[in-house]
Amino acid sequence: MDYTVSDERIALLQAHFFEFGFEGRTPERAVFEAITNPVEYHLIAANYNWDDGSEVLTWIVTSPLCDPATAQLIFWRAQPAFYTQFTSAEEADYEAEIYTLLRTIIQQWEAGTYTSSLIAYDPRTDALAEDLNYHDPQEKWAIPDYLKQPSTGELEILLD
Repeated sequence: MDYTVSDERIALLQAHFFEFGFEGRTPERAVFEAITNPVEYHLIAANYNWDDGSEVLTWIVTSPLCDPATAQLIFWRAQPAFYTQFTSAEEADYEAEIYTLLRTIIQQWEAGTYTSSLIAYDPRTDALAEDLNYHDPQEKWAIPDYLKQPSTGELEILLD
């Protein structure tokens, strides 16, 4: 399969999934479900404005098309160490959306959902990812070691 993403596709992804909240729009599930290239999920995740909420990111990490590298990118850019101080979404209160997103990634990973290994990603070299060695002083659960390991896919996607 050709995993190239054309300029036209990038423009479509930008129009539907980048900074839609600032323009008073909501993400379109039908457009998302029409995506068949896991690299497009990775591009959405890599360029996502977290002020738009976690809905699109949740769609990505729960999709069978999601590559492990994309799930890792989302996980580490969420600054997960902060959320280790919570044991439930209720306890996380106003941080519940991101807490739930992180726990969903862990559950999906442990369920074997992420199987493709197409994309390479190393959280240690992602300038927007949290330091893998940071621990919240009030940590109640540990970030799994498997999320700290680089994904060794064949496609290298340059991140800004």
